[in-house]
Amino acid sequence: MFDFNKFQPIELDDLIRLGGKYDGGYILAKRQIEKTKTILSFGVQLDWAFEKAFFKRKNVKIYAYDLSTKELLEKSAWYWIRFSLRSCAGVVYNLARLNPYRAKEHLWQICLKSKFYRFFNSKKERHFIPKYLGTRDDDTHTSLGTVFKELGNVDDTSIFLKMDIEGAEYDTLPQLVKHLDKINGIAIEVHFLATRGGEFIKLLDMLLEKFYIAHVHGNNYCGLVENTEIPNIIEVTLINKNLITGSVAPSREKYPIKGLDSPCNRYKQDYVLPFTQTGSCGA
Repeated sequence: MFDFNKFQPIELDDLIRLGGKYDGGYILAKRQIEKTKTILSFGVQLDWAFEKAFFKRKNVKIYAYDLSTKELLEKSAWYWIRFSLRSCAGVVYNLARLNPYRAKEHLWQICLKSKFYRFFNSKKERHFIPKYLGTRDDDTHTSLGTVFKELGNVDDTSIFLKMDIEGAEYDTLPQLVKHLDKINGIAIEVHFLATRGGEFIKLLDMLLEKFYIAHVHGNNYCGLVENTEIPNIIEVTLINKNLITGSVAPSREKYPIKGLDSPCNRYKQDYVLPFTQTGSCGA
């Protein structure tokens, strides 16, 4: 079993949550928002709350990639009629149960398709590309090499990258090595730690040459690695070392952080992460 202390964050005083209150929210440092000019978002489906919240704080270019989004949006008119009717029923049901947050969620879903196309508008530099991130370029995939080539010349530490690609991170992250100086931060959902944890630690060691870990949170939709307190899926935010001044120390916070973190599955208790006091914090 790998050493979970590899994921120990550093002490930061400017962390903020952007995106959904539960699943779909990510933690990053305010200084990363200030540096960002471009967001690369891999894995969107029909949840762009993070990108929307980021854009509200700063007018940035957005490039979002996900073929599954296109497949959902192109479903039949009858599918979307039924989807809207279910959402209307959800509004009524949750208002009756005095659950205004859930009612608001269902109300927002009623016009989900039109809202997607209003937000992702190439004329406003908010681009949606219907492709998966992969190791090759074809009709359904694009590689990181192609993504950065199409971006052209960008300033160092001007890109924030979000990645939730259901395990494809293992094959695609090695392509990122030559572009790390351009990136101020990475928010990544890491899957399959039970079977591929050691493999991800090797990828993490590569990233920690240029980055510190800013935050980590366990995804409570899935279980724990057998005979451990380690979640099988975790959300990790990395921050470029060039954004850090002064000395670096391991965070003294307990994870999840009260007032900042929320459980992905609101109906289950959040996972408490098993850090020790001797975490290396990637230094």
